Amino acid sequence: MMQFSTPVEYAPITTISNPLMHLASPFTGKVLPLLSHPDPLFAKGMLGRGVCVDMSSNKVCSPVTGTIERIKRKGSEFIIVANNGLKLLVHIQLPPEDNTMERQPINAFGKEHVEQGEILAYFDLSDPHARMLGTLIVLNADKLGPCYYPLKQVNAGQDPLLTITKKQP
Repeated sequence: MMQFSTPVEYAPITTISNPLMHLASPFTGKVLPLLSHPDPLFAKGMLGRGVCVDMSSNKVCSPVTGTIERIKRKGSEFIIVANNGLKLLVHIQLPPEDNTMERQPINAFGKEHVEQGEILAYFDLSDPHARMLGTLIVLNADKLGPCYYPLKQVNAGQDPLLTITKKQP
C-alpha cells in the first residue's frame, strides 16, 4: 500500500527521544492510527501525518494556541495555524444523518484566535450513540522529525495526542 507521509506510531511518552512539542488532543476517545480512517485521502497520509480518535464525546477543542485560518464542511473541519507556525487540520467525520445544514454544530464561526483547550465545536447528534471520528493532521510536518501518539486514550484539551520530535541532523 502506498503511503504519502510517514505514519504516526504509538510510543509511550517516556520513551520518545528529542521531543519538540506535544499537541493537545482536540477529541476525547480511543486513539487509532491514521490507516484506520475510512477515507483514503486521510488513511494514505496524502494530507500529512496524523492520527484518528474514535470519539466518545461531542466536544472538540483547539490543540494549540493560534489562528483559525479556515472553517469548512459545515463547521466540522478547522485549519489552525499555531503561534509557532505549525499548520493543523482538525477534522470530524459526522454520521451521515447529522451532516446536514439543519444539524449544524455550535462552533467557533467568526472567531479568529483560539487558545489551546478552547472549545472549537460541540455537536448535538440526533443519535447520542452515533460514531464520530476525529482526525488531527499536521499539514506542514515535512521538516520535522518523527511524530508519535503517546497515549491510547485521550481527553479533549487535556492529554497530548501527538508528540512531535526534532529532526536529527
